[in-house]
Amino acid sequence: MRINQSTYENHVRNYKQEMVIFKEGDYGEEMYVIIEGEVEIRKRTSSASTKTLIVFRKGDIFGEMALMEKKPRSASAVTIKPSRLLVMNEALLDSTIEKNPDFARKMIRILSERLRKANSLIQSIMSTNQQSQVLSGLKSYAGEYGTSTFKGLRINIASFLEWARDRLGITEKEVKSNIQVFLKNGTVKYSAKGNEEILIPPEPGKS
Repeated sequence: MRINQSTYENHVRNYKQEMVIFKEGDYGEEMYVIIEGEVEIRKRTSSASTKTLIVFRKGDIFGEMALMEKKPRSASAVTIKPSRLLVMNEALLDSTIEKNPDFARKMIRILSERLRKANSLIQSIMSTNQQSQVLSGLKSYAGEYGTSTFKGLRINIASFLEWARDRLGITEKEVKSNIQVFLKNGTVKYSAKGNEEILIPPEPGKS
């Protein structure tokens, strides 16, 4: 998508890392196209925790549903890197769709894909219990942040609890409870450092 000088000067904004672009519940009068940077969409699951729904990157569009439907934002958007965004109000969106068929087609594809993903996510949430979510989160976290040992991946429990609160949308108390279940049934074990760390054994067939 090409941006002329006038549009760039009037509608492009720069955001620092960890800046809130909009909050869940805000009324949306703008949508966004990422020119540079990354933006995380977070959904509040309780007063103390949120769940990361998706990360958008260069070229991605977000925030369009609240603009089109004239309804409150269903989630919050926060930059996870310094970002430059094209901010489109209703007038600019209408003008761009009218003058740029490629952009119009892209919008149609995006809306169709997001509807399909939303349906898939709903089905996944309905069929996946909390223990499975926590276990999947442990494996994902260990793969990214764990320390490799011959017995498996070692992770710090406190760090995982903070990560899980933000990424899984599950309270710290619930995560701790599930970890205790995994410790009892042998799915995970405490590391040699004691109860501050747990060990995620390698899956069968993996070393």
